[in-house]
Amino acid sequence: MRPDQTAAQVERVSLAYRRLANAMILSTLREISKTEEVFEEVPEVDFVESGRLDPWCELAGLEPEVVRRAARRLLGSAEPAAV
Repeated sequence: MRPDQTAAQVERVSLAYRRLANAMILSTLREISKTEEVFEEVPEVDFVESGRLDPWCELAGLEPEVVRRAARRLLGSAEPAAV
């Protein structure tokens, strides 16, 4: 395989992972926005507030704190949840 083909393949795989990460983050935010009441044990909130979100944000090219703020706004809460 030529070097330019290898680089193109690496870029396609990288783009696919970014899209997957974006889809997972958006799916989580959509689920949060559907929640009418905030319960103490909401897995989506736990995910967004945890460090597990950071690698997905990195793959997606997003800042984790920006995603967390968006999730908090969806919940109507400016305060981070206790982890």
